Amino acid sequence: MKDNKNVEAPDSNLQRPTSKKTWNLAPGTWNPNSSPLEPRTSYPKLLTLIILGLILTLTLSFVIADSPALSTIESMMDIIKSDYYKDVDDEVLIRGAIDGMFKVLDPHSGYYNNKEFQELQASLSGEFSGVGMQVERKNDRVTVVSPIEGTPAFKAGIATGDIILSVDGKDIKDLPLDQAVALIRGEAGTKVKLEVVKADKGDVVYIELIRQMIKLDSVKTTSIYNQTIDKYTADKRIGYIRITEFDQGTADDFKALLEKYKKEGKKGLIIDLRYNPGGLLSTVVDMCKEIIPEGPIVHIDTKGDKNDEVYSSTLKTPPFKIVVITNEGSASASEILTGAVKDSGVGKIVGTKTYGKGTVQTMGYLTNGDGVKMTIAEYLTRNKIHIDGKGIMPDVEVKPQAPEELANVKADRDLTKGIVGLDVYGIQQRLQDLGYKITTDGILDTSTIEASGKLLNKTMTKIIKEDQKAIVKKYEETKITNIVDIELKTAVDEMIKLLK
Repeated sequence: MKDNKNVEAPDSNLQRPTSKKTWNLAPGTWNPNSSPLEPRTSYPKLLTLIILGLILTLTLSFVIADSPALSTIESMMDIIKSDYYKDVDDEVLIRGAIDGMFKVLDPHSGYYNNKEFQELQASLSGEFSGVGMQVERKNDRVTVVSPIEGTPAFKAGIATGDIILSVDGKDIKDLPLDQAVALIRGEAGTKVKLEVVKADKGDVVYIELIRQMIKLDSVKTTSIYNQTIDKYTADKRIGYIRITEFDQGTADDFKALLEKYKKEGKKGLIIDLRYNPGGLLSTVVDMCKEIIPEGPIVHIDTKGDKNDEVYSSTLKTPPFKIVVITNEGSASASEILTGAVKDSGVGKIVGTKTYGKGTVQTMGYLTNGDGVKMTIAEYLTRNKIHIDGKGIMPDVEVKPQAPEELANVKADRDLTKGIVGLDVYGIQQRLQDLGYKITTDGILDTSTIEASGKLLNKTMTKIIKEDQKAIVKKYEETKITNIVDIELKTAVDEMIKLLK
């Protein structure tokens, strides 16, 4: 659920170790006089232990053994040290070898140096500095799993399926995912420029974002359009919860809201998982135990036949009928909850097909401060359905209304009467959508200036850069409040049917 899917990170179903497990790394020695093709008899044990030790199991054990493969690696390091035209540090070569090993695995496994590992752990706590999106490596490209609501990435229109080509001009195609993520992240208040291929049209755009501290409020009672359920029903039997991510505090907040709804006599619960990229396995299982009827929640299928595990609910009588809202950004832990609801028959799924992330990761600690995140299992839904790479189809498919295409307002020049441009057209589109009777021809006329003045409650003879930004902001605030959330409306209709 959270893989390098941390924000500006990768994606996975994270299973955290119950106690801090470590791998011991011996320092070893280095023999500068060994011949290029002859393996060192006293080669640093660090590489040997890492390469042989990165066999991660649920107990995070490792094995050390001699092998021809290790001899080859040692020889290649000798050749590079001896014949490559530039000096290369041992640390760089070792990290390259490790990254190469992880690159041939799935996109959710990775090796992290001390700083990277601390950032990964920080992202699990629900607070970090970045731009606010979950990413994974898909088809050898850094691909957005989901933007996080309210963050710079979300506000800039970065969407599920968008591909990040470069960060501040640096091509990230061949970088390990964790290194690409490290480039996107950074100190709050600093700028980062992303080259992005948009998923919907394939256009390449450049987006400049200002990093900020991302604090995830993972349990909400307002929709992705900042609306309450009261807009769509007066039926007080129905409660609404939106989960943005399954982090460490999500289960407690979820349970508290459930208790509130029980006291209010609610019988139906709509759970909105749109753009929820996942989180911690333990969190989603804990939450499912409160709403899923007795039986399996999820099956964890590990290597071999004897290590499989089943997480189950003992709930005799579920307190609510359930409707879950999903979309293409609902991944990982979101799909565990979605699958449990669908397979158990306690409710229905409304929206569009989920992302299709069906693997589980765990983290291991190294005594040198570095860390490893490794895919250790596949999860199957309650009815043992494989969803990795497939997703979960909703019972009632509802696609959101396609957003209107609006011309970009760059706000890089003042607009005076008679001036022509796409920025003028963009201003006119937004004013017309807000109900102002003006012509949308891209030519700034008196009516457009007057309408702008009425919207901003000021007298204007031209539209300066600051006013253009204010018009766009005002439009976005007003439009998102007035939009009809067809997915939520349909979820309410389906819940009313369930409660009859």
